[in-house]
Amino acid sequence: MVFAHKCFNNPNLDLYLTIGNFQIKRLHSAKFLGVTIDDALDWKPHIQDLCLCLRRYIGIFYKLSLKLPPSILKILYFAMIYPKLLYGIEIYANTYACNLHNLLILNNRILRILQHQNYRTLIPDLYAAYNTLPVDKLFKFQMLVHAHSVFFHPTKLPNFFATDNLLNIDIHDHNTRSNLSFHRTAAVSSYYSKTSCQLIAKFWNLLPLNIRSTNSLAAFKRLVKTYLTVN
Repeated sequence: MVFAHKCFNNPNLDLYLTIGNFQIKRLHSAKFLGVTIDDALDWKPHIQDLCLCLRRYIGIFYKLSLKLPPSILKILYFAMIYPKLLYGIEIYANTYACNLHNLLILNNRILRILQHQNYRTLIPDLYAAYNTLPVDKLFKFQMLVHAHSVFFHPTKLPNFFATDNLLNIDIHDHNTRSNLSFHRTAAVSSYYSKTSCQLIAKFWNLLPLNIRSTNSLAAFKRLVKTYLTVN
């Protein structure tokens, strides 16, 4: 694969690479550890695969919803749909909102079927009934959980997380209200603004102080889920 900005990533580029006498075929996407990586890094192929997977469940869940009680239907959602959405979400959901649109619509539809709700039911109510979040907010939730580990338990993470995610107090010794916020540098490009260190700093610094100061991970998760649901 050739990784480049879409303006320069020519699909007809004549790139001839060999190992010994074996020519390496150029690909535009490839699956690695269950995540489809594409040369544009917009994660469209992976999201399309997820959408296809969810579409296969719609008819099955509709038939099951006529036979099974709500408690079992909820278990089925968290056993068969939720893990697929959660796996690799820190990577694939780091894209433009328009790329996630179809995935959000399909997940909403599945929740309506399992909960016997019609199109008039408000979307926040669908997720509140299952105590979960839409894909875009679930992405923020996972990033904030990671930020919590970086802030409170950095020694449990690989060293590069500590060097990539610095606090303001690590940069200067001025006594300011944002001393314990993650340091953010000016984004020089849209790609850089989507790096994990930038997103972690952005999401974490927007949290209310009472949530950021919560040491317990379980309590932090409850507060963040409520915060993301309301906001």
